[in-house]
This record gives sequence, structure tokens and C-alpha cells, in this order.
Amino acid sequence: MKKSKCFLAVIMVLGLLVFTTGCSEKAEQTANDSQKESQSNVSIIVDDLGREVEIPAEPQRVLALNASMTETLFDLGIVPVGKVSQYSIPRAEAEDLPDISLENSPNIEIINKIEPDLIIAHARNHAQIMDSLEATGAAVFYIDPSAAEDQLLGKIDLIAQLLGRQIEADEYTKKVQEKAEELSQKIAASPIKTALLIQGGSQNIMAAQSFCFWGRLLACLGIENIVPEEVAKTSKAGFVTFDMETIIQKDPDAILILQPGFRSPSGKGGQGGNAGEQQKSAKGTNQQSSESISPEKLLSMYKDDPMWQKLSAVKNGQIYIIPSNVSPGRINVLEALDVMGELLAPKAVK
Repeated sequence: MKKSKCFLAVIMVLGLLVFTTGCSEKAEQTANDSQKESQSNVSIIVDDLGREVEIPAEPQRVLALNASMTETLFDLGIVPVGKVSQYSIPRAEAEDLPDISLENSPNIEIINKIEPDLIIAHARNHAQIMDSLEATGAAVFYIDPSAAEDQLLGKIDLIAQLLGRQIEADEYTKKVQEKAEELSQKIAASPIKTALLIQGGSQNIMAAQSFCFWGRLLACLGIENIVPEEVAKTSKAGFVTFDMETIIQKDPDAILILQPGFRSPSGKGGQGGNAGEQQKSAKGTNQQSSESISPEKLLSMYKDDPMWQKLSAVKNGQIYIIPSNVSPGRINVLEALDVMGELLAPKAVK
């Protein structure tokens, strides 16, 4: 009898052990499955600061802290949850978006309120507020727009990778290429083959390099930028100091002038140290503040200057003020191509 009870007890203990082990293995398997599912819902992508960032598989609330990258989101079919003050493209989808303040100083309190799950930040402008951005609970991915090979389209492929929108990126890139080809064919018959694009009102002649937004606009229209490619090896800036002697020597067919403050929210002041300064004309005479100078007076600064009058572009009336909205985040790329094409060859393009 005692042996039977002892045997029964042993069986019960063994059964309990098997049951406990089974539950433990099941719980462990469930945990592993949950971890795998969680991992499958994120992807690890290296940003332009060299950080490995966990990106949600399908971000639902995306915010870009840069005007041009905000426009890229729209180009990819994404409506962001907010916008910076510099973003001023008239889109119906953007009208009621919360304003998170200026690009260089986004309002963290507002960002917390709109609860993004992915923030696309500027590698140079926002690195110092990384902790504050990450404290919002969003994935924070840094991009350096100036490192893009094509600054007309920016880093559209990288942003598309974050959002799973490569098809949309390819379709938009194709639209830009087709628009550029169409306009360049029309402009090919015009007398304008070469051009110089400068920042207006600057004490020094600041010329656009071929890789920057405005330089790329010229290239897409089939216009040769007289600023040589070699200059890019010495400076990564979109605009570089250029000398009058070289300009006279190369004698561009057209001269295009950006209005002072072309990157600020209102289009007045705030760019390249020009805002609020007393500007000088090309020959050094004092002019009024770049914040208040009109396009007509800006044009006169160059047309009435004896040095600039030596150029064929000035003699032939091929000197233009670029509309103030032709700037990243203030105009769509397709529209920018149309505007520049009509500016240089209105009869051919229309």
C-alpha cells in the first residue's frame, strides 16, 4: 500500500514538472514570437550623422523640420503633421497644418502636442537638440540636404526608403526629368546658352554652383553655368565668391539675380548675413538695406553699374530678377522649372 502511494506521488510530481516545463516553453516561445513581430515592425537605417535609427514599418505621423524636406513628403504622397514657418507653398493639404516655428528653432512644445512617430531633422541645424527631439518619443532621423548629389530633388530616395515610398519617388523623379527635357528642348532655340546666377545686393559677388538648387535648375534647362565645376572641390557651399574679371572674360548670355532674403519665410532678409546690413552695389556705392530694396531697384544696381554694363547680358537686356518664391520649400520643383524657363525664354516656353 505504501509503495502504491509512493508511486502515485512520484507520478504526480513528474506530471507537474512536465506541465510546468511545457508552460515555461510556451511562454518563452510566445515572448520570442512577440519579439520577432516587434522587430519585423521596424527597420534599422543609418542616418547622415552615422546613427542606426529604428524606423517604424509604416510611420503614420511624420514631421520634417526643414521646408524642402516637407515638400518632399508631399511629393511622396505623405501629408505631414506639421510644417516649419519657411514652408510657404500654397497647398490645400498644408493650409491647416500646425506651424512649429522656424527651421533653426523648432518649438519642442508644439512638436510634443502633435505627437509625430517619425521626425526628419536637419543634420546641421538640429543636431544640438537631439535629446529634446528624442524625448518626444518619436524616431528621429537626421538628413543633410547639402550632401545630396542632386539638390533639386534633395534626398528624396532616402526619405522614400524611410517611408516605403520608392515607387512614388521614382514616379516623381521621372516627372521632373520629363519636364526638364521638354523645357530644355524649347529653350535650345533661344540665344541663351550660358548664364551666371548670383545673390543680389551682396557686397561680394556670390555665384551659384552647379550642384545647388538654382544651379541644377539651370542645368535642367540646358543652360551652362559659367561657374566652373572645379570650384566645388574647394567649397561645399551652394554659393561661392566669384570675381568680376572672370565674369567679364566668360561673358555669360544671361545674368540671373536672387533677391536678398530669398530663403526667409517672408522673402525679406535673413540670408547669408545680408539681412539688415547696408549693402553695396557691384562698384561699391552704398545702397539701402536689403530688407527693403525692391526688385526694380535691385535690377538698376547692376544695369547702371559701369562694370556690369560691359557684359553682353546687360547690353542685350538679358538680366533678370528671379521671383522671390523660387527657393527650396517655397516652390515645387516642377513649377520652379516652368518659372525659370519662362523667365529666360518666354516666347519659346509659352
